Amino acid sequence: MRTSTFLSLGLATLTTALPTLEIRQTSNTTANSTACATGVHIIVARASTEKPGEGIIGAVATQVQQTVPGSDSEAVDYPATLANYPTSEGLGVAGMTELIENYAARCPNSKMALMGYSQGAQVIGDVMCGTSEANFNSTPPLNPALSKNIIAIIQMGDPTHIPNLPQDVGNSTKAGIFPRPNTTACAAMEPITKSFCSADDRFCDSGNSIPVHLSYVREFGVQAKDFVVSKAMNGTRKA
Repeated sequence: MRTSTFLSLGLATLTTALPTLEIRQTSNTTANSTACATGVHIIVARASTEKPGEGIIGAVATQVQQTVPGSDSEAVDYPATLANYPTSEGLGVAGMTELIENYAARCPNSKMALMGYSQGAQVIGDVMCGTSEANFNSTPPLNPALSKNIIAIIQMGDPTHIPNLPQDVGNSTKAGIFPRPNTTACAAMEPITKSFCSADDRFCDSGNSIPVHLSYVREFGVQAKDFVVSKAMNGTRKA
């Protein structure tokens, strides 16, 4: 599906879903410019159309912080818009990359986790795997020297979703509306990644349902939290 088609459909459908997003979203940014997390530092990219902050997936980040002492979080500062979506998503990739670079330089021994919902999930994929989707500017994968301290990745409703990969969770059988043509660079991230996508999701499964797309924190939030906590407590990138 071409980007222009996605924009016209997405603007219409997500506009009706905005009240749900507004109710659930949070702006729980607790990191500061000097401290290094002794637990896990979580970088969060919100979904399209959500207000600045961590968005609905921020609830999962909060649960991790409540479980793992010494943890904190910060939000990626990017437009998260449907209009000019490729530009918005590209700014998200740049913004998250900068946060990772800056934090790794300041806190080289601290663990990091990444969380993203919808457009934010695509941002994470493009940061870690490089951007290879049609109609998006190509970018390289994150330097392995920077990714070595990333111990967990959570993606919910990723528009670049590819089914039947080891990191997939849910009953999706179809690719997302922006399927990632090159998953080779993602292989190293598989043991530390959970990508949640359910059947008929409008964006990650190329289906028809917006309610499914908005369901992941409710349906899988505890599982996502437990996965990040296990990685943070074990301090490992292994499966």
